[in-house]
Amino acid sequence: MRNGLFLLIIFSLSLVSPVLAQPEGKFLSKEIKVGKPVQYALSYRHDPRLDVFFPDSTYDFTPFQFLKRDYYSTRTNASGSLDSVVYTLVSFEVDSMQYLKLPVYVMNQKDCTALYSGLQSIPLRSLLNLKSKKAGLQSNTALVLLDDQINYPLYFIILIFAGILGGLIYWLFGARIRRRWRQFQLWRRHLEFRGNFQRHLRGATDSRQAVINVERAVVLWKRYLERLEGKPYTTFTTKETVEQFSHSRQLEQALRETDAVVYGGVTSPQTQESLRILRDLAVRTYIKQREVILEKKS
Repeated sequence: MRNGLFLLIIFSLSLVSPVLAQPEGKFLSKEIKVGKPVQYALSYRHDPRLDVFFPDSTYDFTPFQFLKRDYYSTRTNASGSLDSVVYTLVSFEVDSMQYLKLPVYVMNQKDCTALYSGLQSIPLRSLLNLKSKKAGLQSNTALVLLDDQINYPLYFIILIFAGILGGLIYWLFGARIRRRWRQFQLWRRHLEFRGNFQRHLRGATDSRQAVINVERAVVLWKRYLERLEGKPYTTFTTKETVEQFSHSRQLEQALRETDAVVYGGVTSPQTQESLRILRDLAVRTYIKQREVILEKKS
């Protein structure tokens, strides 16, 4: 009586909870290499009414590491529904044979049932020649050219340090540096003026080019004074220019002499002397401006 009751209970449970099929898993390559991706396909055919779940990136794939997975759409026919996933894995282990089996989770009323695929193995392809009795190191002395790389952290540290150092130097010596720079610019422009003016001064002795050289010398002289003092000398008349230098009688005579040459085309032995007067006045103005810069130091 008891044996019959036990068989009846087992038969009833088999009707309520039918035996679930086993998932199928296999490697899609015949061998693997250390650090090279390998694909593993996992599929499961089941009753269309069941909800099934495949492992995701949080699952422990030891001895492999998860890279990605590709799902394929469910296909349903008279045999049931087929779900499949292809995992891309990588291994850094050096075991000659590596194994893997993965579960598929079937959802029921209370929890999920894990159904494992059969254990699959895949051999590791070794790059060493182990057939020889004496295994030795293989030398490779070929040079490998590497691209130059910038050490960005060190680069930024140097820039920050240089900025701080430059700011400190400017804070301590900024006024002196600016003053020296202005003196240098003033001296350089004066040398350029002297050289060009002297060339026109020598050209004033040539009767054929005297008018052109005198005119260019006067224009050069006015532009130089304009830059030194910030006054529009190029727009001043002879009278207005003389007024800027306390009505200098010598300057007035020199400008009238140059005007006679430029507008009348008449040269005289006094032409060169008049140009020398203009040059000497420009030199005195330069010295005066240099002293102004030096006085700012105190």
